[in-house]
Amino acid sequence: MRLAAAALMIVAGCTKQTADQGPPPTPTEVEEAPGPKPVAKDTPMTDKDTPITKAPPPIKGKPAEDTARYVAWMAKQGKPVTDKPREDTSLRVADWGFFDHAGSGPGAFRDKAALDNADHFILPTDKGDTGGWFAFLGTQALDAAGAHARVAWLYGAAAVDPATTQLQNKDKLTPPKLARAGGSITFEGWLVYPPNMSNPMRITIIATASGAKFVHESQKNL
Repeated sequence: MRLAAAALMIVAGCTKQTADQGPPPTPTEVEEAPGPKPVAKDTPMTDKDTPITKAPPPIKGKPAEDTARYVAWMAKQGKPVTDKPREDTSLRVADWGFFDHAGSGPGAFRDKAALDNADHFILPTDKGDTGGWFAFLGTQALDAAGAHARVAWLYGAAAVDPATTQLQNKDKLTPPKLARAGGSITFEGWLVYPPNMSNPMRITIIATASGAKFVHESQKNL
């Protein structure tokens, strides 16, 4: 009897302790370990996640060459072009185009000429000029640096910029000039001619409506 009473007292004590602590937690009340938060549907994407919806703008290429007028002009000079004519479109200014045609070897081009749409032309010489150099040097869109680059191309030379050249005695060199005075326009600039790329030459072009005069001077003689 005493053992039975003791057992009943132990069971009653356990039952009371369980009742005081409350019922065991249900699965929905168990705290889960923190994990990555889901991305909300309306979260804006970053630039790298944004899909490309339209193609980027096309890169502009060089304009098409317009060699037909050069071929026609050469034919009038009694020098028909029987090989490949070429226009250096990077030199275009206003309606002036700069042309030559394939020579006898790789990289060899000949008969350099610049033409506008008013039948003016310029050559690396004053022969045959009837106002072409005056019309060219008077082009509104042309400045001294632009004239310098185009004169150098016509002569198969390189334009010398005193500010960047590594040539010796560069203190004697001057920037290109383009000036109008009365009825004439004067251009002045320094060039080097292959193969002697260490001897700069100053070219001065004095152009009028009826012709042009050229003066070539070596730096060594100044």
